[in-house]
Amino acid sequence: MKRLFLLLCLLFTLTSLPAERVRKIDFSGFEWGVKSSEEKTAPGPNYFSDSPRSVWVDDKGLHLTVQKTGGLWQATEVYTTQKTGYGTYTFTVGSPLHRYEPQVVAGFFTWDPEPGEANREIDIEFSAWGVDQPTRMQYVVQPYQEDGRLYDFAPDLQGSMTTHRIQWTEEGVSFASYHGSVDPDAASSESMLIERWYYPDSPSEGNAHFRMNLWLFRGEELENQIHMVITSFSYSPLT
Repeated sequence: MKRLFLLLCLLFTLTSLPAERVRKIDFSGFEWGVKSSEEKTAPGPNYFSDSPRSVWVDDKGLHLTVQKTGGLWQATEVYTTQKTGYGTYTFTVGSPLHRYEPQVVAGFFTWDPEPGEANREIDIEFSAWGVDQPTRMQYVVQPYQEDGRLYDFAPDLQGSMTTHRIQWTEEGVSFASYHGSVDPDAASSESMLIERWYYPDSPSEGNAHFRMNLWLFRGEELENQIHMVITSFSYSPLT
């Protein structure tokens, strides 16, 4: 009986422990969780900070940073707490992505924690991937190692603001990027087009959520801290 009593006490203690607290923020009509890690983790690997000094929202938009705190370089990442899937994702970035140091990666992507179908990861990424060259841009329907799933190009950006769109359907995935803050549905946006690409295959929706991050390739350190502002985000489910 004594052993049973101790086991019951232990079970009660474990079930009464508070769940890991995730910081939540509101941006563009969505609730976002803020990633945090005390050990280096993917991508990178990097340490990730959920501090209000690292991730915040103000009248300019959502701010992500890579900065050194307590002797450690910390990256940042946010994710929608609601499930997303087939539909249209549109976001505008108000920062000079093409001027970041070569090891900086800015990522915008869908992700499912379940491993099937390459985690249902669909990416728009900016980086020079640690090479001393101008920043590249890529559209990806994972796994990127398979032929034809990655489209890489030099974006030749004009100014610091860009608008991007991912349209994910059961048949395939469309990508498009534009100079400035534009409405991709407006005919006038064609004059601001940077690039577009279509991949004629698609993962199922699963339990995907949308994520945005700013991190260091291979965890390599920087000369100066990095700051990125996302001025707007929208998601319209496929109907």
